[in-house]
Amino acid sequence: MTAGREKRAGSRLLLGIALFAGTLASICGGALFADFALDLLGVASTTVRLVLKVIAMAAALPAGFYLVERAFLARSPATRKTPGP
Repeated sequence: MTAGREKRAGSRLLLGIALFAGTLASICGGALFADFALDLLGVASTTVRLVLKVIAMAAALPAGFYLVERAFLARSPATRKTPGP
């Protein structure tokens, strides 16, 4: 089933490193964005800031995974078997 496909050397390790780095970057980016937005809105409550920062970090995680996935799909050869739009 996978006899015709070539696997690039180190691609799993590179994907793991990229997912780890993407996770860290998206968490940090979400926290920085939340801090910036809360400073602009003038929110001073520590509890509200913490809750909204956690929500922003959790919302940023799928974006980080999506960007890593798109980068790896762009570097892999086209393996689409059915014609698409």
